[in-house]
Amino acid sequence: MKDLDSKQWIAYILGKQGSQKHLSEIENLKNQDSEVYFAVTVLWKIMTSWVYNLKEY
Repeated sequence: MKDLDSKQWIAYILGKQGSQKHLSEIENLKNQDSEVYFAVTVLWKIMTSWVYNLKEY
């Protein structure tokens, strides 16, 4: 996680995996890089929300 591009990819990959699979590792990430932790948890919230599958925005 040395640059913005790698941080975005890590957040996307972990976010798409689902929270239960990597929950303990993500909690450790909170101390290492709070921005990536925030991005992953927001992506989880969006993907589990009712707005995720809307066709019209």
